[in-house]
Amino acid sequence: MEKSHHQLKTNKGFTLIELLVVITLLGIFAVVAYPNVIKWINDREVKAEAMRTAGFINEMRSTVGSGKYGMLQAVLQSDVNVYTMSNENFRNTYKNLTQNNTYKRNNSCAYRQSGTSRKTNLETIKFPTSGNDYVVHISPNRTVLCMTTDGLLNYGGNQTETDPETRKIVNVLTICSRGNTTQSSCTYRARQDSMYKVTIDKNITTKIYRLKNKSTWVKIDG
Repeated sequence: MEKSHHQLKTNKGFTLIELLVVITLLGIFAVVAYPNVIKWINDREVKAEAMRTAGFINEMRSTVGSGKYGMLQAVLQSDVNVYTMSNENFRNTYKNLTQNNTYKRNNSCAYRQSGTSRKTNLETIKFPTSGNDYVVHISPNRTVLCMTTDGLLNYGGNQTETDPETRKIVNVLTICSRGNTTQSSCTYRARQDSMYKVTIDKNITTKIYRLKNKSTWVKIDG
C-alpha cells in the first residue's frame, strides 16, 4: 500500500521532457498566432475610425440641416477643421439673383472660403500623426465637404469614384492602418490589409466599405 501511494504522488507531476514539450508548443502557437492578433487589432482600429468618421459627417449634416448655417465646411485632414457660413453670407454668395461669381455658377466652394468662420466647438474628431492616438493614415490628406440644406457643393480637390449601386459620383476618404502603411503608401488604389473607405454622395449620405482579401471592396454600413 505504501509503494502504490508513493507512485500515485509521483505520477501527478510533469516530467522535465513534458514541460519542454509544452513550452515548445506554446512558443510555436505564439509565433503563428501573433501576426493574426496584430492584424485583428489593426483592422479593429481602422474600422473604428471609419465608423467615427461617418458619424461625424452625419452629425455635421444634421447641424447644417437645422438651418443654423447657410453652409458648413468640414475639412477632413490630420487636424480636422470646421468652418461655417452664415445664412446671410450664403444667400449673398449663392442665391442673390444679381450675383454672378464662380461659386454660384459652378455650385462649388473653396477651402476656407471667404465669408466663413472657424467653429472649433464642432471639431470633434482628429486624425493625429503622432502620439498614442496615431493609429491611421487617411487619403487624400485633405477632403473638403461643403454642406448645405440642398446637399454638397462641388470641391475639385477631393478623391471621387462612381458608386457601384447608384452609378453617381461620390467623394471617397480612404483610411489605412498605421501598422502596415505610411502616409504616402495609403492611397485610393492601394491594396493592403485593414483598409476601409467612407464614401459621401451629393445628398451627404455616407457608406463604409472594407477591403476584403486585398482585392474587393465590401460595403459594411450605409
